[in-house]
Amino acid sequence: MHSLLLSALVPLSLLAVTLPEKALYLEGSSDKGIILAHGKGMHPDFKVVGPLRKALHEDLDFHTLSLQMPTNHEDYAGYEAEQPRVNAMIDQAIVYLKEHGVKSIYLMGHSLGAGMTSGYLVSHPDASIDGYIAVGCRGNGSKVVSCNDNMPKIKTSVLDVWGRANAEDEGFAATRRKLVGPKYKQYGIDGANHVLDGAEGFFVDEVETWLEGQETE
Repeated sequence: MHSLLLSALVPLSLLAVTLPEKALYLEGSSDKGIILAHGKGMHPDFKVVGPLRKALHEDLDFHTLSLQMPTNHEDYAGYEAEQPRVNAMIDQAIVYLKEHGVKSIYLMGHSLGAGMTSGYLVSHPDASIDGYIAVGCRGNGSKVVSCNDNMPKIKTSVLDVWGRANAEDEGFAATRRKLVGPKYKQYGIDGANHVLDGAEGFFVDEVETWLEGQETE
């Protein structure tokens, strides 16, 4: 009863926002932050997202918040049904970062995480996202979580990264080549697979260079 009364009396903006469930957060010393989304069936410290969240925290003093994405659905319809929950998690993450002094917020997704984060950006064109990094971005079975379908509709600056040794990723990236321009950059890593094994350093360097370039524009 008391908590309900408190909620009614105190503005929502003054109520502390918690981390999304099972998310991993590293608090930085700058006013910049990034929200990360892992691939299908994985976890917030898995390949691609794990090395990046730690590197950006250590090298650029970023706040990094890696989400626990939905896992273990049998088909893409299951993930499509989860999109509203993912959207709510990203909104929660944005508010959490802002409460920790973050002014510039970036969004990153790998594989299915790229599909779902791109879906968020399409449905939330006015969200407080200053740039988007998609890795191993594919055209999946549902248009809601299809990176290829969503990419042309995204308004913010984009860095599109993939491993050239993965034929599926290479093919999907080729269909997005027409989007390349002042706000859309592609970076294919020679010899890298879908999870960028052995190419983490090249990936991190490219992301950091791109992020630093966003801050000067």
